[in-house]
Amino acid sequence: MRIVYQVSAVTFLSVLGITGQPVFRLVVDGTLEAILMAWKTENQIYVMEHNVRHYDIRGPLQALQFVSILLCLARYGMSLRGLIEGQPAISDLKPWSKLHQRQEDGIATKRTESERVVAQDRR
Repeated sequence: MRIVYQVSAVTFLSVLGITGQPVFRLVVDGTLEAILMAWKTENQIYVMEHNVRHYDIRGPLQALQFVSILLCLARYGMSLRGLIEGQPAISDLKPWSKLHQRQEDGIATKRTESERVVAQDRR
């Protein structure tokens, strides 16, 4: 289920005009950790969750390697923050609704019979 959050973050960045930048996700199972990555290029979202490096932090060497990777990710996060701050404010973005989505996708905006009944019931 956590992959939804990662894909959502990648989609959010693409709305801001930031593509090709990875979004990382930490997966923890006791002392075993893994770092997963997702990114978007050319309207395609890629999620890398197979063949990733796993860390067993019970051993001091792997714990040190894991912490050093986290420090690199923290530095990357600061550079990504700079990219986000250079974008227009969130309030400047166009509003989203189901109607807007249908119009963008070219789907007819006529209400179905069930939508009309639901709308009448709410009144």
